[in-house]
Amino acid sequence: MTLDLWSILIIIIAFQGIFLLSVLLFSKDKRQKRGNQFLIIIIVILIWFLAEFFTIRNKMEVNLNVFYGTRYGSWFLIGPLVYFYFKSITDISWKLKRRHYWHFLPFILFVVIIPLIAYKTLDNRQIDYGMLSSFDHREKVLTTIQWTYSVIFILQFVHLGFFLFKNVKLIKAYSKSLSDEYSSIDSKIAWLRNFNRALILLLLLATIFLYVLLVTDIYRRHLDYIYVLPIGLLFYFISFKFMRTDWQPTEPITKYASSSLSEEGIITIMKKLDEVIETDNVHLNPILRLGDLAKNIDISKHHLSQIINQKYELTFYDFINKHRVSEAKQLIMQSPDLTLLQVAFDSGFNNKTSFVNAFKKFEHITPSKFREKNLS
Repeated sequence: MTLDLWSILIIIIAFQGIFLLSVLLFSKDKRQKRGNQFLIIIIVILIWFLAEFFTIRNKMEVNLNVFYGTRYGSWFLIGPLVYFYFKSITDISWKLKRRHYWHFLPFILFVVIIPLIAYKTLDNRQIDYGMLSSFDHREKVLTTIQWTYSVIFILQFVHLGFFLFKNVKLIKAYSKSLSDEYSSIDSKIAWLRNFNRALILLLLLATIFLYVLLVTDIYRRHLDYIYVLPIGLLFYFISFKFMRTDWQPTEPITKYASSSLSEEGIITIMKKLDEVIETDNVHLNPILRLGDLAKNIDISKHHLSQIINQKYELTFYDFINKHRVSEAKQLIMQSPDLTLLQVAFDSGFNNKTSFVNAFKKFEHITPSKFREKNLS
């Protein structure tokens, strides 16, 4: 067997995935980390896809029909698993239940059961050249099951897109929950968004592949690389970004219709709140949480959240960052020799990106422009 450049790339990407898998499996801390069980399964499946494509390209036979699952619809696995991974991260109370296994029915039906029973009813050209070969210009007579699998090949990517859209809503809800509880959230949300974007990119590349194949009626084996090789991008993100992120648990805060707070009590608490901000500078703590501040002024998290949301019309995250921006403005004007990074840290921010984003949100100008404007 002679390996070309494309095959060597597949091997490199596969070994990157195997190394990542070994790190997850042999590190007890990482293996038991919430959600990583789903991540392990996702990585195994992606390595399987690479191995399948490698054997097809190099004309190697594996005497196990299910091994060639992508031709039948094995991408049906990725959507639910990624959704469960995101769900386990963003909702601390979520648990995998029996009803969730129904999401794997398309995979079990089209990849395991039907090929096992009706393998010989599929056209040899579909098996050798892919299910979409039934859409080429050649005259042919195909059975119902042959046309079904041609459509299934496309639907598996539509199925993935459906779950990636659900992930977008999960991330949005998680961002809201974090902003009600934490004063620093940007990096965690960024990693989740980028993970989902990497999957969306993979889906878009698969769509390009399908478009070229179906619209131009051109099929070459190397076209598969359009969506196969970017799997390495996912391995990179998982290795160097997502796996190192400590996901923060959130607890849903019930709404305030039945709140026992009186208007007089709210005014008293607001005065306490302003006092601890001005005298104790609690907002300068980069890891300040809602519970910490509630304990400081001796009220419940629920009541503090109610006051910040309803009276200040801000989330806890924005409430604290607004005060941090005010602190930063004073530092910029009083200490012009400080770098903006030092201003960010001294104001309570834990990174420059969060600092710049918050400054632009509340002052409608970047910190550098603010300094230039006020010190010129």
